[in-house]
Amino acid sequence: MGSKSKRRHAQKQYNRAQNKAPVSATANSTVENVNDNVTTENLSPILTPKELRKAAKERAKEEKCLQKEKAKKAADKPKDKKEKKPFFLVRFFKWLSRGIAGIFSELKKVHWPTFKQVTKSTGIVLGIVVLFGILLLVMWILFGLLHYLLVNGSLSGWTLL
Repeated sequence: MGSKSKRRHAQKQYNRAQNKAPVSATANSTVENVNDNVTTENLSPILTPKELRKAAKERAKEEKCLQKEKAKKAADKPKDKKEKKPFFLVRFFKWLSRGIAGIFSELKKVHWPTFKQVTKSTGIVLGIVVLFGILLLVMWILFGLLHYLLVNGSLSGWTLL
């Protein structure tokens, strides 16, 4: 890409960023016909990428200044007299009513399972509990045997319970 086409590309990007209509092809080229009413004074200048970045920084500074001015205006407004707080029991009951209303609104959002889903999940839980119970019983018996063997030296007098 030549320097002229790079400048055109940068100008198009700048125009898009500014939400402007694209510059026509005659604006980027030199005026060839003297009889045309188009003059170079009416054409927008072609900016380099460095100039585009500089313009963007200036716009950002201007926006910051505007925001600061708005903040100052908002701070300069006279504040109303300090409102008196209501009695603490009134505030407590308002807080309580908002909390209860929040609870009911959350309960409306809950997906409640069907009876079939509940029975299936309950069966799975009970099955796992029984399996772990059997596993613990087997481990208890094995460790009991091992303990009896270590203490007495033989299994001759060992009973299950």
